[in-house]
Amino acid sequence: MNKAFYSSPALLIVLSLFSTVASAQTSDVSPYSRYGIGDLQDQSSVLNFSMGGTGIAYHNDASAPFFINLKNPASYAYNFIPLEDSSGHLGLKMAAFEAGILDDMEGITTQGQTVRGNNAYLAYVALNIPVSRHVGIAMGLTPVSTEGYDITTNNNIDSNNVPGHTETAVQNTYSAAGGIDKVFVGAAYAPWKNFSIGANLSFLFGNLTNEEEIFFPPNNSAFNTVKTENVGIHSFDGDFGIMYTQKIAGDWSVTIGATVAPALYLNADYSIFTVAQNNLTGSTVDTLQDSASIGKIKIPLTYGVGLTFKKGDRWTFSFDRTGQNWSQYSYFGQNQNLTDSYIWSAGAQYVPKKNFPKSYAQRIQYRIGFSYGQSYLDLYNTPLIQKSFSAGIGFPVGPSNSLDHPAMLNIGIQIGSMGTTTNNLILQNYFKVMFAITFNDHWFDKRMFQ
Repeated sequence: MNKAFYSSPALLIVLSLFSTVASAQTSDVSPYSRYGIGDLQDQSSVLNFSMGGTGIAYHNDASAPFFINLKNPASYAYNFIPLEDSSGHLGLKMAAFEAGILDDMEGITTQGQTVRGNNAYLAYVALNIPVSRHVGIAMGLTPVSTEGYDITTNNNIDSNNVPGHTETAVQNTYSAAGGIDKVFVGAAYAPWKNFSIGANLSFLFGNLTNEEEIFFPPNNSAFNTVKTENVGIHSFDGDFGIMYTQKIAGDWSVTIGATVAPALYLNADYSIFTVAQNNLTGSTVDTLQDSASIGKIKIPLTYGVGLTFKKGDRWTFSFDRTGQNWSQYSYFGQNQNLTDSYIWSAGAQYVPKKNFPKSYAQRIQYRIGFSYGQSYLDLYNTPLIQKSFSAGIGFPVGPSNSLDHPAMLNIGIQIGSMGTTTNNLILQNYFKVMFAITFNDHWFDKRMFQ
């Protein structure tokens, strides 16, 4: 007898995707992204996204296809199918690879006017590998935050400050672009069948750039002014999770999960560059400011708890509550008067017949979810509420036998809003669509042959 390890062409797909997206950046279409570190991204896999953002208490069951749960690192330890031989010790480890693209369509309304924008970007790419029956590792890349807006205002001023002097039209333009991404490596350990702990080590990187421009009419003697501020992020981060599953009645089970990401001081580089320009030619006349510094951005503690009920492998019901202490946020030593945020979310999944289905229709997976919470913004004594409804469907690809490289083509949608038009604030309505592929394969399983 000889022994050999099973190799998969999926490895080439993973390596090529990682090389393609290693420097991926996203942009945004939200004026609210000016606050904090930008518009925070949910960091969800397609399963989390379609089920209202839940997942703190979700892990795979003992049958494929297996999904990657980005909400709790303790979930990485469950990609294992127990198959008993005569000795009762045979099992099958299944690696999972996922990649998703998100298209975000925004409608921004204020003072009776609506502006629409669209932004498509890589939502995530991740790989979950079971090392043994009790240990799993994962790695991937996801966006943490995005920043992007382009606002133009027109004002009339009296530049000479003389009564009766003709006013001058001035145009102010405010714009931003950039975002923060993270590359993570995680591991989970399940010392007992129904209990697991996990952790992620992440490296955060990216740039947030804000620009302010003041333009005078060409026949005016004043100079235009262009000010550019840039913040570069490069820092490590960590988060932790725990899960426990208990049978409760018949084929019903309940899983309890919790996560925490301790407060973090991001290493950041800050630079500001301001120039005066000739308002006829646009050429630079003088440099008014050119400075740089190194400092810290404090990201506050994040925590979450979750509860998931499962009926066999057919029904799944998940409930999460997450929060973050944004009142403790500081930007280069300065407080931005943000408020603590929270999100309540709920989701469900239905699979007609996951094991030994009689038809293709029985293998299709259906998902639905809802979320409601308060953002970290409270402007003019007006809390900004965010809420969303989500749904999704997973189409099996390939053979019906769950042991033969199962794959899923997943589509998720999310309809939601954030903000309000009260007190001349901005209401953001959005429609998001995520397309993702889930691919399972046998990695590191020994095959016996003559």
